[in-house]
Amino acid sequence: MTKTQHFIFIDESGDPGKPFAPGPDGNNVPTGSSLFYILTAIYLDSTRLFALEHEIMRIREKFGWKSELKSTIIPLSMYVELLAIINKIEIPIYYRLIDKTKYKGQFATAGHAKLHNIFDDYNLAKVVLLTTKMLGLLETEVVIDRADRRMYNGDYFAGFDKYLFDRVNTKTITRVQHITHVNSEYVNAMQISDLVSGAVRDYFTGKNKELRNVINKKYLYKIY
Repeated sequence: MTKTQHFIFIDESGDPGKPFAPGPDGNNVPTGSSLFYILTAIYLDSTRLFALEHEIMRIREKFGWKSELKSTIIPLSMYVELLAIINKIEIPIYYRLIDKTKYKGQFATAGHAKLHNIFDDYNLAKVVLLTTKMLGLLETEVVIDRADRRMYNGDYFAGFDKYLFDRVNTKTITRVQHITHVNSEYVNAMQISDLVSGAVRDYFTGKNKELRNVINKKYLYKIY
């Protein structure tokens, strides 16, 4: 019998930069970075993964959509149908929403080997750890939207991967076995993660409170 595989697909909305910095007069001024940072983890086993692919392709064909599924560009009616897949095939989703204006942790320190991406590293690791714990997962593959900021001096994510493995695994418990960095353009499950992040963002910013409500609350878990 084929062993069931477990996957967590993670995407984000916003950026990890500081939203404010001291200006010439000493007062804080906007930096242009987003006020919110949202990380969304979608859990799929092998069965749900193939069911999700089938549903996405069906909706793509219905709307004639041949580009990447992005929360900022797809038609609203298509957006709603894609989010409804979560309820149909019962996909657990875990998200962490950070209001960076109130964040008490550390932001990135440019040029520092361990701190150059610490805001993103820390919060992503927290999402992975709590998702695997709450679902009781072992030997999971974590699939992450590829981003150059997670590399340091051309190490091709080696430092980031080590940090994540060390944060979620112990000497006796292997919660995460593989970490894969991908371009979301060719991974449909990653694109659904982006849509959920967008729906959560729009709910909390007040832009559109209806999209998040498409997802049944029993499949949507907030990580504090």
